[in-house]
Amino acid sequence: MVELRPATELRRPPAEVRSIQYLRGFAAFGVLIYHAAERAGGHFGTGAAGVDVFFVISGFIMWVVTCGKPPSPGQFLIRRVQRIVPLYWGLTLLVVGVALAAPWIFPAMQVTAEAVVKSLFFVPYRDHTGLIAPLVIPGWTLNYEMFFYVLFAFGLMAPVRLRAWLVSAALVALVAIRPLGDVTNPVWATYTNPLLLEFGAGIWLGKAWAEDRLPGVRAGWALVFAGLIGFAVAGFSGIDVERARFLIWGLPALALVAGAVAIERNGTVPRLKPLQALGDASYSLYLVHGLAISAVVRLLDMAGLASPALILAGGLIAGVVAGLITYHLVEKPLMGLFKTGLGSRRTAHRSRPAAPVPPPAPTGNP
Repeated sequence: MVELRPATELRRPPAEVRSIQYLRGFAAFGVLIYHAAERAGGHFGTGAAGVDVFFVISGFIMWVVTCGKPPSPGQFLIRRVQRIVPLYWGLTLLVVGVALAAPWIFPAMQVTAEAVVKSLFFVPYRDHTGLIAPLVIPGWTLNYEMFFYVLFAFGLMAPVRLRAWLVSAALVALVAIRPLGDVTNPVWATYTNPLLLEFGAGIWLGKAWAEDRLPGVRAGWALVFAGLIGFAVAGFSGIDVERARFLIWGLPALALVAGAVAIERNGTVPRLKPLQALGDASYSLYLVHGLAISAVVRLLDMAGLASPALILAGGLIAGVVAGLITYHLVEKPLMGLFKTGLGSRRTAHRSRPAAPVPPPAPTGNP
């Protein structure tokens, strides 16, 4: 039983949640392994669960950064745009430019005005293969993220005591009405997907963190191991995860994140620079890792060295290196420009939450 303290006796939460940053790196690397193994002819499906971890983290952070003196809905959305849009738009426009100038580099990509506009403005659509994904395929999760941010922004207009209930009720209602619409419609399929419930789970976890209602360190470790075991069991069982993803991957993701933050809320988490660096660069790593793996495969093919082992090892190394370089040379400078133009550095710094990382589309497409 978790001991509940009066608000005046609550322990002040740490200013920095290191465990969340480490989990971002963990999730991003899992997705990287998933795609590198796939290109090498192998399979590591559980790595794709990194996106579920990120959705829980996103809900957690949105609550934590707004539970004190909340920003206005407009301020909140501007901060989310500052975090998500610069790198994603830059990479999308770069890919479009390359695809138009040298189509042989992206032979499977069909660039149309509609595809570009919908990709940039987070509108789900099906490409020519039937996949619900933008031109930069990993951006499919950003469609979920931005939709959740809009819902959460509306929730900020409600009293704090009702906010979690109202946002959660909206998410549950959207999932509940899914059978009433056309699930072949990409917009309906995305915005009524049970994956949305993972954001809601993160909100309640963030609320428990802010109110110091998390279990102790031992229970935290038990939750971490339960989450990892849940992922392992799902991976080895060969079950069709997409039929009940929220349960099969979402619950272990919640357990893993809950356990990690419970451990930190009741103790200390050491500063581990490699994990910190990977967590910092997780958004960049997520967006560019597919391009890095493809470059490795192409180079190995040209050199006649395209063995599964070299593709896997080269893809992992290239993905991490490309993510770190992109973060330091592109993402950070772009965010700095947006922060300077859209708000004070102090305001922007307070809202520096996690962005998601992803794998195959929730429709089951790779």
